[in-house]
Amino acid sequence: MNDRPSAVELVAAARMHLEKEVLPALAEPRLRFQTLVAANVLLIVERELALAESQLDAEWERLNALERSGPARPSSLEARREALAARRRALCERIRRGELDKGEAQRALFQHLRRTVEDKLRVANPRFLARALGGKSE
Repeated sequence: MNDRPSAVELVAAARMHLEKEVLPALAEPRLRFQTLVAANVLLIVERELALAESQLDAEWERLNALERSGPARPSSLEARREALAARRRALCERIRRGELDKGEAQRALFQHLRRTVEDKLRVANPRFLARALGGKSE
């Protein structure tokens, strides 16, 4: 891993180049559209790189709360991703079995799911999230 530029800075630089230099020079509509899509993809990757670790940690803690305990969080980001995938599968099984269908368990599940979807939207489409929350970002 290099100090500077970071992965976020590199992706941002590529995106800005497309937006400021390439797009204005494109007249062909199909190529212009594809370049806009590419710039948007880079913007999503930029947000994901910037938010991934904090969002994974937050989801880990929400699952611990939902389970009323939980395993220790793995130290590496990749191990955390793998462990979270396993914990999500386990949560799906609990939902299928109806373990979280009533009362406080259901409220805690809905809160967890809402926060998880909000985090995903912060990466994929923060403008949609802001509109859905009535103009608030949190």
